[in-house]
Amino acid sequence: MNHDKSIQEQIILDRFRKHYHGFPKGRIVKSESPDFMLMSCNKPAIGIELTSLPFPNYTLGNESNEEFISDIVHSISRKQEKLKSYRQKNADAYWLIIFADSIELNGFSFNGQLEGSFSKNGFDRVFLFDLFEAKVWELENKNLLFN
Repeated sequence: MNHDKSIQEQIILDRFRKHYHGFPKGRIVKSESPDFMLMSCNKPAIGIELTSLPFPNYTLGNESNEEFISDIVHSISRKQEKLKSYRQKNADAYWLIIFADSIELNGFSFNGQLEGSFSKNGFDRVFLFDLFEAKVWELENKNLLFN
């Protein structure tokens, strides 16, 4: 694995962990497929995969909403294809964190926008993460173990 990519992934996960207040306590172990494993002695393990949106910056307006939604769905689909190999790590849950440098929603709401778009993906939780503002949106939550 590329050392620079590994360092970048660690920085992104550390920043996500700091700003997502629902992140479970535990030890992060660098892995490959998925990128990280969150281990805790008294809780189930979580496999965490990171992926970037195709463009570093998004500013939503009427004309860009469809492309934005399409980019999210494509990012999920791309990683969903790898879930079979992730499951070899025997985690109890799998999270996907989709990130971009900047995401300005300008009043855009996900309510109904993604409904059905990825309801059959195999990830237990899917997050969207704005690196610059450190904002986290939870797009999917199928896992009741970590609520």
